[in-house]
Amino acid sequence: MTMEYLLIAGSIFLLLLNLLLMLTVKSKRNDEGSDGVYESMANFVTQLEEENNELYDKLITYIKNSEMQLSERIKQLEKKDVSTFLEQAMPYETSIEIEKIMQLSKQGFSSKQIAKVLQIDYGKVDLIVHMNSMKRSNYKGNGVL
Repeated sequence: MTMEYLLIAGSIFLLLLNLLLMLTVKSKRNDEGSDGVYESMANFVTQLEEENNELYDKLITYIKNSEMQLSERIKQLEKKDVSTFLEQAMPYETSIEIEKIMQLSKQGFSSKQIAKVLQIDYGKVDLIVHMNSMKRSNYKGNGVL
């Protein structure tokens, strides 16, 4: 019987050694594999950061160019005389319509009355009357009138 216990104990001991050896080999494989994964992930992150920086630089350049173009366009528009700009932008019928609106406004008609008489949208009439009154106040403020 002691021989049987000795064989059982020896086989259990060998099984435990085998298990320990398998765990050691597995942990070494995981360490080697995880190092490779960490290295490839680090390379991937570095590549993404470089691409991100390039795209950011392109975006900044695009925004600066757009701002420069817009500021140049604003300067050009500011240089032009507003009246010549309006003459070029408006068709003949519209300028006649504006003259009629201004004539009625000078006679004391309200924007609602003018819109009703000329059959034009109230908002359009009110805008034209308001813009003309602003134009007059600017001239008075500058000492022109």
